Amino acid sequence: MRIVGRALHGRLGGAIYAEWPDGRQAVVTRFLGSLAEAKRTADVLAYVRDRGLPVPRHDLVVDLNDGVMFVQERLPSAPPRRLTPARIDAMVEINDRFAGALAARPGVPVRLLCLDCGSDPCSRHEVLATHSPRSRYALDEILRIGRREPCEMLGDDLVHVDLTAANVLFDENDRATGVVDWNLGASRGDRLFALIQTRIDREWFVQSPDADPVENAAAAHLDEILADRIAPATLRMYWAHWLLRQLCWAVRSAPSNVVDWHLDMAESRLV
Repeated sequence: MRIVGRALHGRLGGAIYAEWPDGRQAVVTRFLGSLAEAKRTADVLAYVRDRGLPVPRHDLVVDLNDGVMFVQERLPSAPPRRLTPARIDAMVEINDRFAGALAARPGVPVRLLCLDCGSDPCSRHEVLATHSPRSRYALDEILRIGRREPCEMLGDDLVHVDLTAANVLFDENDRATGVVDWNLGASRGDRLFALIQTRIDREWFVQSPDADPVENAAAAHLDEILADRIAPATLRMYWAHWLLRQLCWAVRSAPSNVVDWHLDMAESRLV
């Protein structure tokens, strides 16, 4: 196998493009978890791919000294462009193809929701409790939601937990053709849960000083889809999970203006 380039986009700054000796194109990416989790993810994706779902084949799972790596097939796609409302619809449609995909695979774990202190492995509650009155208010709302709602998702869908625009491939006609970058694992649950991460990712564009009206329209369109398709209590529960993670990250590592708009988002989504 030889290296032929590097992707410009992706969670870790771009995956490595490679080529097998027989000419097959491949992508090398890091898996953010254990070797056992990576093997389970590759197995789940092979299972759903064999049943026609638009995910890449994972040919190798390699445990190196500095982490676990995937070697997977490279799916064809057009260069990424800005999101439009129509592209949001395409992302929702391809995500809908994961409905019921794991009904015959009861061993695939349900994605746990991180709301109460018992399911929080990273001291996120302490970070928010000590940062500011606004972050404490957000934490109180998250904990209140966790006490009121069950902290486990329901469903047999395949769930991609990093469903951002960079991880959905499009063809030249703006049709969504594949979902890639499963480097946080493949989970069971409600596929609509993944769309909250899609919406959080769009907030970076909404909050930009030179915000694109088309990107703003795409974000607003996704808000309408979420409100229409997810029951209000469930939607608040999903937002609580994602915002706990995002707020903690922002408080720890982001500039104050980014912390502020994360808090704005929490105050508007959790009530």
